[in-house]
Amino acid sequence: MLTRRPDARALALALFLRRWAGAFSFSADALDSPDTALAGMALLDAAQRAEQLAPDDPVIIVLSEAGHFEPMPGGHARFVETVEIRHAVLRLIVGRTFDGGQILAVIASASGPP
Repeated sequence: MLTRRPDARALALALFLRRWAGAFSFSADALDSPDTALAGMALLDAAQRAEQLAPDDPVIIVLSEAGHFEPMPGGHARFVETVEIRHAVLRLIVGRTFDGGQILAVIASASGPP
């Protein structure tokens, strides 16, 4: 059975989301904030979903066209964060709760036109 190798951009996006989840987790512990902990869990869900994104997934395409992926040696990629993306992630700790799919959509939407 032939398995598809994960897209380097999908893995880079997942790593970005996991780093944010870690920051939210640390903040939730320090602040004893259940809402922040829930946001961190939603980011972990988004990271798991991001890992599975195909190269032709609309989220990957939008983020690629907006220049959010930097090619790295060995076929790897790095996700390039912008102020707009950072604001989109930080908005998760206020307001309604998001799931992983909604987080990916919000990040793609925040990337703006290429």
